[in-house]
Amino acid sequence: MAKKKSKSNYLNGLLLVFIVVSVAAIVYVLSVQEQKPQAEKGKQAKKITEQKQDPAQKKTEKVIAPEKKKEKQVVAKIEKSPLPKKQVAIIIDDIGHDLEAVHALLKINADITFSILPFLTHSREAAEIIRRSKKEILLHLPMEPVSYPADKPGEGALFTDMNDKELLHQLDKNIDSVPYVVGVNNHMGSKFMVEKEKLILIFGRLKKKNLFFIDSRTAVNSQAVAASKVIGLPLAERKIFIDNNRDYKEIYNNLMSAANYNNDSSPLILIGHPYPETIRAIKDAVKELQKKGIVIVPVSQTLKAKQSAGIS
Repeated sequence: MAKKKSKSNYLNGLLLVFIVVSVAAIVYVLSVQEQKPQAEKGKQAKKITEQKQDPAQKKTEKVIAPEKKKEKQVVAKIEKSPLPKKQVAIIIDDIGHDLEAVHALLKINADITFSILPFLTHSREAAEIIRRSKKEILLHLPMEPVSYPADKPGEGALFTDMNDKELLHQLDKNIDSVPYVVGVNNHMGSKFMVEKEKLILIFGRLKKKNLFFIDSRTAVNSQAVAASKVIGLPLAERKIFIDNNRDYKEIYNNLMSAANYNNDSSPLILIGHPYPETIRAIKDAVKELQKKGIVIVPVSQTLKAKQSAGIS
């Protein structure tokens, strides 16, 4: 009886173990089946996300960027700058005696500068005509020559025996008699131009009136440059007298010599007179000078060029 009871308990234990194992197996299978769809759903979601990505981004991730192409070096062409043109000023002195020469000179296609003597019959009228033609005007200031009284400089002259008050008074009258002047150059003056102290006095007054001075170089030992440095007055010097002889061919050749004067491009000042031979020579020479790269400019322009170049 006891054996039967023990056998029955053994069988019941096995049955219980079998039931527990079976239930555990069923639970495991069910859990695996539930996890599999979730994993597939995750894969599908990942695939959809990848498909939605920007194609350009996807391409960027896969494609390795090629090496940058070497940029072409652009070499700028070095253009030769044209050589500076030579500036030449042509001053015609002794204007005011008559108007015929003025009209003839104004017909020439060039920026000629006119220097007018004070107190002549046509001094003021000539200034008005020249002004309307937009040409530059200087006062042709009479000064005492070494040859005085054999050679008389004319009305309004400055003499070495004048005191300071007399000199300045006469200078002011001369300037007032010729309207529109931008500067002054000397008429004669071979004696006066060597008097440094008197030139300092005159140049001081010119500077106050905002005028410049052109030394006609009638005196070999002129003190104009030294006096101008004391005052700080803009000054330039005549280089060529074109008509010491009233010969057309000689005057023409003197004008043409400006092209090769000093063999450089520094500004150049030429002085002549209103002679018929001079007027004709200028008319003919201007065209040829322009072909050679010579520019005829108002005399004030040569001063500006000189200052820019630092020429003393």
